[in-house]
Order: sequence, then C-alpha cells, then structure tokens
Amino acid sequence: MAKLIIVDDHPIFLDGLTQFLGSNGHDVLGGARTEPEALELIANSDPEILVLDLSMKEGGGLYILGELRASGCSVPAIFLTVYISPAQTLAAIEMGVNGIVLKESDPQELLACIAKVAAGENCIDPDIMDKALRYSIQARDKKLKPTSPLTEREKEISQLIRTGLRNRAIAEKCGLTEGTVKVHLHSIFQKLGVRSRAELIVSMIPDDTE
Repeated sequence: MAKLIIVDDHPIFLDGLTQFLGSNGHDVLGGARTEPEALELIANSDPEILVLDLSMKEGGGLYILGELRASGCSVPAIFLTVYISPAQTLAAIEMGVNGIVLKESDPQELLACIAKVAAGENCIDPDIMDKALRYSIQARDKKLKPTSPLTEREKEISQLIRTGLRNRAIAEKCGLTEGTVKVHLHSIFQKLGVRSRAELIVSMIPDDTE
C-alpha cells in the first residue's frame, strides 16, 4: 500500500477520506487544508502519492502541483475534484498529474486509481480525457498568431506561468512588482485570446501535427 498525503479544504471530507484510505491499508502521513500547509507537509514528509483537491480557497491542486514540479519534486499526484474543465485537465497533464478522479465516483475508483499510480501508471477518468482531447483540437485555432507576438518579458512570464507559479513568485523571479506582473498577464491574455491561466498553458502546448 502507499504512503499518502491528502490535501482538501473541507475538514469533514478530509477527515472522512483519511479514515477511508487508512482502513483500506494505506498509510496516510497527514492532511492539509491550505496550500502553504500542503507544501510544508510534503517537504517534511516522504509521501509516495499525493491526493489533491483541485479547487480550494487558497491555491488548489494546480497551484500546488505547479510549485512542486517547478521545484523539481516529482512525487506522483492525483486530483480528486467535483469538476475539472477541459482546459484545467490539459494544464494538469502538462504539469505532470498522474490521476484524476471525480468526487462523485464510487470510492473503489479512487482505490483503483491509487493502485495504478503506485504501479507507475496514469489513471484519468475516460470521460474527462475525452472532453480534454476534443477541447485541445478546438483550442489549436486560438493559438497565438504571428501578427500578435509576445514581448520577451511576456514570453518569460508565460513560461513561468506554465510551471504553475503565481504572480508573487513570478514577480520575485523577474524583479517586478505583483502589479506589473498583472499588467503583463492582462496583455498576454489579450494577445492569445485566452481567459485564464489554464487556457494560457493549453495555448502553449506544442501541436504535434505541425
């Protein structure tokens, strides 16, 4: 069985999931309710798999996974979520997520996902994957046009966003204020015709057909 860390900002759900996974033979090293708590817990433990809530009041799975991957941490991660958009799915795959399970699923599906990830496989709900693939085909037409290039600074910020960093971390790396990063981000969104960080990451995924 696997050594797990669970991250979810709903205390009752977090406690219930901890008990469920523990009763099914897994070793739950700890649970966290915020991004800072999660990153500290992961840094001070030796988990084999992370089970992350995608949407939280502070950060959420994409932010946590992005910061971990940017720091060189490759521990496998599973997103457990009520809903995930196609753009978020593609962004998660780009960041190296290993599994995605909907909270409405049978609990056995989570156990099966953990088993597959522990064995070195990926496990993403087929319906979620299908929607993401169809979205990726549609998104190709919205990619950056040569007539609307990003500046060098905007390209730098876009690459940092791709790693999952937030505005504050980007500002520190680039020697800018958070306000200036937001201005650049607004310009990037306009030029690329995207509305979110997840869509921006999707727009930067190479098109293998080109």
